[in-house]
Amino acid sequence: MAPTTEIRRLLQTWFRLRLDGTATAGSLSEISEESTVGDAVDGSRLTGRLPGGWCVDREMVQFSGESLAEVVRLTSRGDGYRITLKPVDLQAPTEAIEVYTRASPFEARTHRETADSLSAAVDEAEQLAAAHERRRRQSAGRGSRGVDR
Repeated sequence: MAPTTEIRRLLQTWFRLRLDGTATAGSLSEISEESTVGDAVDGSRLTGRLPGGWCVDREMVQFSGESLAEVVRLTSRGDGYRITLKPVDLQAPTEAIEVYTRASPFEARTHRETADSLSAAVDEAEQLAAAHERRRRQSAGRGSRGVDR
């Protein structure tokens, strides 16, 4: 296991203990490893399934009222459109996954669906990215047409 993955897992568990209010001075030494959604997704492979100009990252986020969680985020480098994959249960990162989209940093994220599995969520994210790129190209094509006078 890569050192950064091990450190990330340790920090995630430590933060979860802190947020749950169960952490004590010795808690860090009692941390166990857990698989995360980021461990289950091959970012390079997923990037290859997406339209050009998209990137895949793992991020630690906190949705309001919830524990800190690792998510997989797909982002269009062209306009910042984001697709976020978040496990419903952090202890089961390959099972039910919530799929969110966010058109820009200035807009609220939208819950698109809850997929039954990580592979179904990845398939949905791939379709969302492709549809977004088609819409973006179509709107760019309309905006670049000359005006007849």
